Amino acid sequence: MVFMMRFLKKEPSPTNIFGLCLVLCFWWLCTAGSADAIAQSSGVGIHNLKAVKLDQDVAISADIKFDLPSSIEEAMYKGVSLTFVSDLDITRERWYWLDKTVVLASRQTRISYQALTRRWRVLPWAESSGASGLGVQLPQTYETLREALAVAQRIYNWRVAPSSEFADGTYTMQMRYRLDISQLPKPLQIGLLGQGDWEMNASARQRFQGLEAATP
Repeated sequence: MVFMMRFLKKEPSPTNIFGLCLVLCFWWLCTAGSADAIAQSSGVGIHNLKAVKLDQDVAISADIKFDLPSSIEEAMYKGVSLTFVSDLDITRERWYWLDKTVVLASRQTRISYQALTRRWRVLPWAESSGASGLGVQLPQTYETLREALAVAQRIYNWRVAPSSEFADGTYTMQMRYRLDISQLPKPLQIGLLGQGDWEMNASARQRFQGLEAATP
């Protein structure tokens, strides 16, 4: 910034303007690189995102890939529950107007450690703008954290809307996946400010025309 101010104090000249442009370009490249590093630091990825027709509904499947940092795993053993959220929206492209929103859906998976039984409790539930959401399911228990995380990392045949809402056309679906920090205990939320290990999020976009039938 001091270097830039020196340029501004001098009389304008082609040389000074050219030098200032170089400084601004260098600053932009540095900040852009930092932003990319932060966006990729979570190590979360959404793969194999697809929509299929399942009976009379539209179902979504995807694989979520991430490695849980040791700091988060340690907190879970101390009683901190994690909630992983998948937000989905599907729009129909319209050349004559804004795209039309067809589906708005959200799915959560909450994982907690039961110290007395030394088992992991998983509670999945989902809701959508259509009539085909999963709703709240019964909690499941697993012996290992790896088995519990597998439930949060695998979205399989998530029913989000009746297939009758999908006419001929081109659709775009976008999924956002994140660790919901807002559902952590308030004191922990404050203590996590600036800690990148807990910033786990990713997004994926897929365009499709028509719906294939789900494979058994």
